[in-house]
Amino acid sequence: MISRAYKNGEYEQALELIGLARQHPLDTPELVALSLYEGILLYQVGRFVESGDAFEMALLIRPEAKLPVPVSPKIESHFETVRKKAQMDPSTTTPPTGKQKPSSGTSSNCPSGQIIPPGRTLKAQQLWRLAMMEQMLCLRDIRGGEVARSLSEFKTLISQAGSTTEWIRAIQEIDQFAKEYSVYPFNSDWQHVKSLVPEERWELGDEDQDVALPEAPESPDEEPASLFGCRAAVAADCERLMRRLLLLQGQLPGVASENRFTARTELLRLGRKVREAGTREKLNTAERDIDAWQSRWRH
Repeated sequence: MISRAYKNGEYEQALELIGLARQHPLDTPELVALSLYEGILLYQVGRFVESGDAFEMALLIRPEAKLPVPVSPKIESHFETVRKKAQMDPSTTTPPTGKQKPSSGTSSNCPSGQIIPPGRTLKAQQLWRLAMMEQMLCLRDIRGGEVARSLSEFKTLISQAGSTTEWIRAIQEIDQFAKEYSVYPFNSDWQHVKSLVPEERWELGDEDQDVALPEAPESPDEEPASLFGCRAAVAADCERLMRRLLLLQGQLPGVASENRFTARTELLRLGRKVREAGTREKLNTAERDIDAWQSRWRH
């Protein structure tokens, strides 16, 4: 329906359809496709900055993403400009202040791109699952400390599991961790990357050894399997604000060095505030706080 509305030139209607689609659980390919269509449509209606934000969202999730439909040269150029920006290496990019961008604290230092498993066995599936969970948590700026230790322990459990009892224990512990942090890689993504494993890595019968990955709870009182951990009732607006916060993270190197820690800490708190918001009113409050942050630390 979105594609048809776009082809008919009904851009505002197509944007409304995207908003409706985001009210339902989406897997990664669907989220990428929606963001790409949103970027195209926003450009068509003259909302160029928001168009870039939508394209950047898609490319943060899947750097190799391509536009789903033919577009004008101007939109293609706009999209490729955003791609180049998203691919910039923070360790080699110098901001206007002449200071080096930090090597930590920004989403660009998170694992990105498609994760191809080492095989098609249950062990390969669970190691892929852990890598995906690590990527999702990193994009929320949840890393290090207890989270890193838990992920490392899970990898060891999976690598060493030999008996049925050991497998059950390892998977149950990972399931509990997934529930605690609301990180649920999709079965559809696993089936896709599994199909990309080269044949020389296959093992006899191993395509039957994986298990169905748990899905996010559907209750609105619990966090869904959103990339950013947004509440289901306000997922679309929450993800829009999280995209904005990701862009603001890129401005931190321009803040005076003596103020950068304070600015970053405030930004992380804003991220938690947005993720925890369960109503539009709370999101509106968070957005005003983001405006205030940007005004305070503008450079």
